[in-house]
Amino acid sequence: MKKTVCIILLLTLCVTAYSQNTILWKVSDTLNQKTSYIVGTFHQFGNSFVDSIPQIQKALLASELCVFESIDNTDSARNLINSRQATNQIESGLKKRDLKKLKTIAENWKVDLYKLKPLELRWKLQQEYQKEICKTVKPTDTWDHFDNYLIHIAKSNTIPVLGLETDSLQLEFITKENKNPNWKQERKTISKLIQELTTNKPNTNYCEFANKYRNFELDYKFEDPCPESILIKQRNSDWLNLIPDLLKTKNTFIAVGYAHLRNSCGLLEQLSQHGFLVEAVVLKSND
Repeated sequence: MKKTVCIILLLTLCVTAYSQNTILWKVSDTLNQKTSYIVGTFHQFGNSFVDSIPQIQKALLASELCVFESIDNTDSARNLINSRQATNQIESGLKKRDLKKLKTIAENWKVDLYKLKPLELRWKLQQEYQKEICKTVKPTDTWDHFDNYLIHIAKSNTIPVLGLETDSLQLEFITKENKNPNWKQERKTISKLIQELTTNKPNTNYCEFANKYRNFELDYKFEDPCPESILIKQRNSDWLNLIPDLLKTKNTFIAVGYAHLRNSCGLLEQLSQHGFLVEAVVLKSND
């Protein structure tokens, strides 16, 4: 009897572990007969990665509403930054050799370096690192942003879209979360990123999560508490004032960053607590 119980427990644990090897989740409201889906995105993956997972587009096209973190025009955040008054702080904030290399990296950027805050520059370089070093975007990709590609698909198929917040609000959250660091505080990290983006032998250790994500090797740690944060915990709480009602009235497709689905404050665990049936979707990649 004890042996049987142990085998059952082991099988249950195996199923639980396997069920988390996904980025797509089915969320059902059995009372109102609504079937929705949530995908946890890695923003810097290009359209070829999305296209390699047919279940994602199938779920999107079957929906009556698509919800994203923001549906602002892709130029909105860029225009917001470019509307600022330029300063020369970057000249004194970075070493001359780093600034020279940075200008080469940013040669085709559509945002003015002299209008970026230190934190924004660091984030931009981190994004470039993921795309270039971790190869999250292929040279043949026409879209270099997971979420924006999904928005494009939704709009192309005349599916209504809804944004949970604006790009300007996101910039505000990022600044508050990181306490608006100055150039001195960010200089070392920015210098390291510039070095990695301009060397012939970059350190790929920082690609660990990107590689786990592309292989669906994820652990959502639903029982773990969330750290106090504006970017994750507070935003999740704000979004949950809206999302449950949407899922009760429409077959909804939701795409938000993967981090918003993790831990006890994550959308998946919270929706389960709200009475929704949350199930992992086993994914098949065409790659």
